[in-house]
Amino acid sequence: MAEFSPHSGIITGGIHILPLRIYYEDTDAAGIVYHANYLKFMERGRSDMLRKLGIDQAEMLKFIEPDDIRFVVIRTEVDYIKPARLDDEVTVHSKVARLGRASLVMDQEIHRSDEILARGRVRVAALNEEGNPARLPKKITGKLSEGQG
Repeated sequence: MAEFSPHSGIITGGIHILPLRIYYEDTDAAGIVYHANYLKFMERGRSDMLRKLGIDQAEMLKFIEPDDIRFVVIRTEVDYIKPARLDDEVTVHSKVARLGRASLVMDQEIHRSDEILARGRVRVAALNEEGNPARLPKKITGKLSEGQG
């Protein structure tokens, strides 16, 4: 049997693009995507961008290496522009907007074809095993910088 690997999108020009389909579970009774689900789509985009860059979050959570960290979202802003609907094919566009010492900011958009449906900015902090703020390791900032295009 052939090995199956889920699609985790592509990175082009410093932007990670993740295709998604809108399922019934994503919508409200009117068939429109429930507002909180846009945050889930953005989370998938960020996670798959890190995966595509070779940053293994599951491995880091074992805290084997002294500079291992975990990421936590500390701020989100979302503008809802147009609704996504049941069975739409959308893409989540994610890019690193700013790298700090212990945090990063990512800009994200959800598109349907050439329409922007939602636009978000997410600030993510790095924490050590004890839950305290930690410097982003060079192995991660290097990969994130490479992904910026």
